[in-house]
Amino acid sequence: MRISDILGMSLSNLWKRKMRTVLTVLGVVIGTASIVVMLSLGLGLKQAMLDQVGTAGGLTEIMVYSGDMYGDGDLLLDDKTIEKFAALDYVENVQPQLLYSMPFQIGHYEGYMEVVGVTPEYMSMIELGEGNYPEKSNNLSIVVGNQMVMSVMDINTGEWPDFETGEAPDINFMTMPLTAGLEPGEVYEEAPDSDRIETDEVVNSEFSLDEDFSLDNDSFSDGENDSDEDFSDDSEEDASFEDGFEDDLFLDDSEDETFSFFTPDIKKIPVDVSGVTAGDIDTYTEFSYYCYTDIDALKAFLKKHYSLNSVIPGQPTDQKGKPYRDLKYSQLTVKVDEADNVETVLQTIQDMGYQADANKEWLEEIEKEFMIIEAVLGGIGAVAMLVAAISIANTMTMSIYERTKEIGVMKVLGCGLGNIRSMFLSEAAFIGFLGGIVGLILSYLISFLLNQFLAPMLMSDYGANVNISSIPLWLALIAVAFSTVVGMVAGFFPAQRATRLSPLAAIRNE
Repeated sequence: MRISDILGMSLSNLWKRKMRTVLTVLGVVIGTASIVVMLSLGLGLKQAMLDQVGTAGGLTEIMVYSGDMYGDGDLLLDDKTIEKFAALDYVENVQPQLLYSMPFQIGHYEGYMEVVGVTPEYMSMIELGEGNYPEKSNNLSIVVGNQMVMSVMDINTGEWPDFETGEAPDINFMTMPLTAGLEPGEVYEEAPDSDRIETDEVVNSEFSLDEDFSLDNDSFSDGENDSDEDFSDDSEEDASFEDGFEDDLFLDDSEDETFSFFTPDIKKIPVDVSGVTAGDIDTYTEFSYYCYTDIDALKAFLKKHYSLNSVIPGQPTDQKGKPYRDLKYSQLTVKVDEADNVETVLQTIQDMGYQADANKEWLEEIEKEFMIIEAVLGGIGAVAMLVAAISIANTMTMSIYERTKEIGVMKVLGCGLGNIRSMFLSEAAFIGFLGGIVGLILSYLISFLLNQFLAPMLMSDYGANVNISSIPLWLALIAVAFSTVVGMVAGFFPAQRATRLSPLAAIRNE
């Protein structure tokens, strides 16, 4: 008997018993959809995590931190460290970052901002929602994170809108003036004369406010071009600062209580906002809660406002508490050529004594957890498929009882046992295949609805257009193949029973 004859007879037999076939196929549809949807949830969550990791630096980057903030400085991060890392095998480039934390005020709101000095190459990776990248200017110019608007406190009430009202304050960083505060640095007074650079600044003062804002990274501004007029302007600014913030954080008898991060020892300075990162207040990226500026500009800014013997907040000191001549980086990002080489480079850096970690390391642990989650979800869906398999076996068994005489006639006419077995297996396979196709279509529909309505509520922290359910092509193909195989397995024993029937007994059966 030809294969086409076997398939034709199988379809004909299924069509004769349409209602029973439809009900059996429906069981396979539910089983297939259950497995696919359950697995798609695990895959969707994992993909969202992978996309988040990619946004936060990808799988080929290693973050290096200093392991020696106070000591002999051998493990501090500076230009020599960059050269050392850049010479390692598989390393493409090394990007430094310099962090400086400062309070800020905009309107009647205040907060703390982490200013991150980055290279132009790194800055170009930051997507802007409005404005431009920072340009050289007399004031510090920054790009503000899109969610910084939610990190402020109302100085009139002491309330944090993000936590207490859930509403975004009326702040526009691009149009409203931004004022930042410089915290004083502890002065090291016992530094030897040989370690000082001759300047016109007062060594024991906490700030050097009469220097030019120079972008020269190798030396401090000597202040030779400063004029009395410039000094007068700074004095007026000091007076304005003292008048405006002298009584902050204290309850005055004549005024209502106010709240402020600015204390009398903090110097108030203007800051230019050149742009805001892409995204609304509900869109989170690695740039959302930071402010970014050119690293050379930040170095010059700190050198201008702190004397050589002042310990800049956040900067390390030697064992005697003396500040280093050059600024030390807060973090280095080491870019590796391929993800497979990350572990090798990471181990090399850690063997040098530095603190380092990589997204790839963390991701491997996350993937192990998701494998467990996917197995559990798949197991839940498999229960429905087991019920469908039992339904197929029951349908095929009933079919054999009803067609006993037909089977006997086929045997008497010389039909081979293999052909009889193949016919019943084909019927079971058709039930599994049709159920798998319809179940897959239903799975795509359910997945679409989950992504359209449920994902925005559950995945808002991962940004816009993040799916909670994902059905890749390989899952769709495996689902159809699996349902077909399940149908054949469920129909195997009934088919075997059909081949064992006695021809004479089958013919005499009514």
